[in-house]
Amino acid sequence: MAERKPRRAAPLVLDVGSGYDELNLGRLALISGQKTVPATLRRWQKSILTPDGRPVVITCSVPEDQVVPHGLDNDFMVGLVNLCFEAGLPDGPFTVSAYGLLKASGFPDTAQYYRSLEESLVRLNKANYTIDEGWFVRGPHTWTTQSFAQVNYLSYARSKTGVRGTSVITVQLAPPIMDSLRAGYIKPLDLNFYRSLSQPLVRAVYRQLDALHFDDSTPDGLVRELSAPLMAWANRLGIFSDRADNVARTLKPANDELLAKKYVSEIELTGRGRDKLVRYVFGPPPVGDHPQLAELLRLRGVKSGVAVRLSTVFPERIEEAARRFDHYVKTATRPVGNPGGLLVAMVQRPEDFADLPGYIPARPKAEAPTAPATGTKQPAPSAPLTDEIEAMEAREETRVAALSGQGLVDWVLRQLTLLGTMRHLSVQERALLTEAVAEGTLDGRAVVREATRAVSGGVPAVRAVAEDVRTHLSGMLP
Repeated sequence: MAERKPRRAAPLVLDVGSGYDELNLGRLALISGQKTVPATLRRWQKSILTPDGRPVVITCSVPEDQVVPHGLDNDFMVGLVNLCFEAGLPDGPFTVSAYGLLKASGFPDTAQYYRSLEESLVRLNKANYTIDEGWFVRGPHTWTTQSFAQVNYLSYARSKTGVRGTSVITVQLAPPIMDSLRAGYIKPLDLNFYRSLSQPLVRAVYRQLDALHFDDSTPDGLVRELSAPLMAWANRLGIFSDRADNVARTLKPANDELLAKKYVSEIELTGRGRDKLVRYVFGPPPVGDHPQLAELLRLRGVKSGVAVRLSTVFPERIEEAARRFDHYVKTATRPVGNPGGLLVAMVQRPEDFADLPGYIPARPKAEAPTAPATGTKQPAPSAPLTDEIEAMEAREETRVAALSGQGLVDWVLRQLTLLGTMRHLSVQERALLTEAVAEGTLDGRAVVREATRAVSGGVPAVRAVAEDVRTHLSGMLP
């Protein structure tokens, strides 16, 4: 039996600059973008096309006492996906406080939104979907039929007045969603921009457009413009109307906002009645959170859109993959037919390239170099790549040194999550850690430096850092 990953708690607050969206969820739009839907709507069925033109039939149904997911449910699902990613994609359920989920979904800490959170979680758990040959599986590269609830397991505690900020919520996402996240079938999602949008429908349109914007089959991995019959576009977004003029009026505020924020540079409606077409022209191409890493990939033949996506999803793998790639190209006995495809494979499946002949992996920074054996010659690192990496590290150090306030708190929490320190702290301790870094009573940068050094010492060293943090925070407990 495979070893089961332990249940973990997600971080208290996500780094709001960057986020992730599972590509199937983004493209299929399983949740209606409308703010409200008829109270009797318990089932819908829609037909859409995959990016390569395959027809897909999607069905959603809920029990008699429920209504289909809609509106804010999209935002809570985005929050859950990102919290699950930050929790390390555990095999089993993971836990988070209601406050943490509310903030990860971009909402204020109010009784109204706690009620919305509870209602959304129940809908996401109760709604069953069937997707007929439209769920893409990255491994075998096939379109599959899937049937699931997006939240496969749900447990939470509530008081007489409902869910509160301290309520502990335990969830497990559906197996196909988890499989996709682990396989890297993910695209970057700008959470700052997403949360700046004013209404659920605007966010739903943006999420759908952004998912369709990334298309590995195009020359540069990005779609420059998108056209669709207006009624089919409404159907895709879950806008329940059979009148084209109503659909156009419903979409206009969302379209206007995306134009005003320059996410799209042009939106055009042509034709009459039910034959209307809508055309979106995307604005400047995305750069992602790690443009230097994306550039390392682009310089070696990876498409721009793919480079942005991979550098966002696997930032810790890019430099080592580039080194392996450079070594392989230099030592290969024949030209590489598809260098970009090879490097993408090295990023996505590093285990397949672990034993390249003659290649010596780079040592972690914390590991002291050892003297080479007598008579052996150490290969010199690639000078251009070393220069690129050193310049990139200098820029990152400058950026981190300038962080303050919430920006510093978000960076510290994200780094400690990635380094494995947060998993050893309770939900209450994470809240105290956030407060201590924000108030300056704990040097967050120093903690991150200690945690980085501890990684090379394995789990005991990481636990020791967490214990040091816990000792500091104990003085803040009531």
